[in-house]
Amino acid sequence: VRNRLGLHARPAARFVTTASRFQSRITVRNVTRGTDPVNAKSINQVATLGVRQGHEIAITAEGPDAVEALAALKALVESNFGEEEVALPPEAEARPAPTTAAAGELVGIPASPGIAIGPAHLYIPTTAEVPQHTVDDPEGEWAVLEEAMAVAEEEIRQVRARAAAQVGEYEAAIFDAHALFLEDPALRDRARSYIFEEKLNAAAAWQRAVEEMAESYRRLDDPYMQARAADVMDVGRRVLRLLLGETAHPPAPERPSILVAEDLTPSDTAQLDKEMVLGICTALGGATSHSAILARALGIPAVVGVGPRILQVQEGEELALDGTSGRVWVRPPAKVKARLETERQEWVEVEAHMREAAHRPGATRDGHRVHVLANIIGVADARTALDYGAEGVGLMRTEFLFVNRSQPPSEEEQWQVYREVAEVMGSRPLIIRTVDVGGDKPIPYLQMEEEANPFLGWRGIRLCLDRPDLLRTQMRAILRASSGHDVRIMLPMVSTLGEVKAAREIFEEVRAALEREGLPFAKKVPLGIMVEVPAAAVLADVLAPHVDFFSIGTNDLSQYTMAADRTNARVAPLADGMHPAVLRLIQNAVTAAHEVGIPVGVCGEMAGDPAAALVLVGLGVDDLSMNAPAIPRVKAALGAVTLPELQAFAREALAMPDATAVRRAVRERFSPHS
Repeated sequence: VRNRLGLHARPAARFVTTASRFQSRITVRNVTRGTDPVNAKSINQVATLGVRQGHEIAITAEGPDAVEALAALKALVESNFGEEEVALPPEAEARPAPTTAAAGELVGIPASPGIAIGPAHLYIPTTAEVPQHTVDDPEGEWAVLEEAMAVAEEEIRQVRARAAAQVGEYEAAIFDAHALFLEDPALRDRARSYIFEEKLNAAAAWQRAVEEMAESYRRLDDPYMQARAADVMDVGRRVLRLLLGETAHPPAPERPSILVAEDLTPSDTAQLDKEMVLGICTALGGATSHSAILARALGIPAVVGVGPRILQVQEGEELALDGTSGRVWVRPPAKVKARLETERQEWVEVEAHMREAAHRPGATRDGHRVHVLANIIGVADARTALDYGAEGVGLMRTEFLFVNRSQPPSEEEQWQVYREVAEVMGSRPLIIRTVDVGGDKPIPYLQMEEEANPFLGWRGIRLCLDRPDLLRTQMRAILRASSGHDVRIMLPMVSTLGEVKAAREIFEEVRAALEREGLPFAKKVPLGIMVEVPAAAVLADVLAPHVDFFSIGTNDLSQYTMAADRTNARVAPLADGMHPAVLRLIQNAVTAAHEVGIPVGVCGEMAGDPAAALVLVGLGVDDLSMNAPAIPRVKAALGAVTLPELQAFAREALAMPDATAVRRAVRERFSPHS
């Protein structure tokens, strides 16, 4: 397991979701820690294995679809649970908390950087005492609990949707794990046994099962996993509230305030109004809790683990906190308040300056224009991208619409999503990639067979041309969403001219059908391809006249060129896009594209690396598309150099022996801009 935090909530949720798609009995054990096998369909049992980065796990499947189950789980682990291109939230971006406090100060754990000054708002949730008694009708009591769990699951999905709108899909995925807690057979079976064997009422049985499950997390020796007990308790309290007939009252200050609480659940934090909550200060909690992670994503300064003294503050009493140092002041002295105000203003000005610079058009110092775009998944990501200064979308992944379901998404469902993203983008370009699934991203309803080399298998455009119904439906939805917007379609995994011609034929058929039906769509929707297979880069001059743009996928192009699986830790360093072999293929594609007058973008990881971005622009790349947080740094790096400088360096880089030499040279030539 190579991803940074191992089987934490999000990857554990993906692991369990994948395992649950199969009928077979599936177990997993932590080989490194010598644990016993546990049920791979239990989120709690999988999470409490304590699998961290570098640990080895063993998966066993027994049943009618065991081979398919193992192939799917193996592919999931080898893809780093989909996290290889996503920066995980740091466990604590702030400095360690000081060990001593001056008079009038409280010291806690820095959880989210920033300074906040304002009146205190105390959040003290009340929970009715849980009654405990025996029942005569266990079946009826179990039905009551099942109904409460079903309602709780719907509430969690609503919280997830709100979180996605505020902080994006990645952070919102925390609540996927919450939903799985409710489906966990280990938790449900435990509660069921208390109802049927001990004849306990539903609320008491559920409370006991949840407490025992949370305690299994608290007993772990890993602080990050200990913090997951709060997630179990969050879900547990939600169901209890429904069983007891209580109304939810999330924190909601009536004026801008610093929220003070014993602790906050992830659900509480996800529903905070950033305009009304200036900062967060809790008696309990840690920097690795999901509440702290969400606070960082929301940009709300937070200090946690301050201790019970913070709960003695009065409603409206003035507080100040520094989420970077972990210090809190009750009724801060004038000197402290003045210093914090100055620091806060400086921080605001720096942030504003960076954001302002990021919203300027991407260009080199001598005015050569480079469009800096974003890679996104959905609507929330599109809004976040604009906040970071994206000039459009260079890659919208659509796989999320097709996975974790029993049948492909309808045209209407896809159209709705594409239309919403297009409306967020306005007149900016929006490049939508047709679904890129296949051997490495198995989907049950496609009835895919196990492949020995899935990255070289039935995937991308190959799969879609074999299943033209998928491609035709998706193209219809994208074309319909293009009405009034600059929408473009991109085909993944292209390796031959025949694939391009076949896809364009379907594209033209769909256009003609929409015209006959009188449905509106943009009359000119560019159709481009991803250049990520070496064959496409080598034959770029053959392909270019038949498409409207190239977008180079440097992740796959690098691994295919170097014959090095980027998910294999032993050879992954070879799959470096800065290797001259890869750079030469990029140059070949750029030259061929420009000869026929079509633009070239890069949407792989290289685009978001300032050092690599400089080399790419030197090679003639027109557009760079990246994860949104990288946009300000890339724009700053481009604005510090001239195009002739980059062109001269790129020519030299093509003759260097390896990627290490190129990276060293770009640092020496352009530091600190790279």
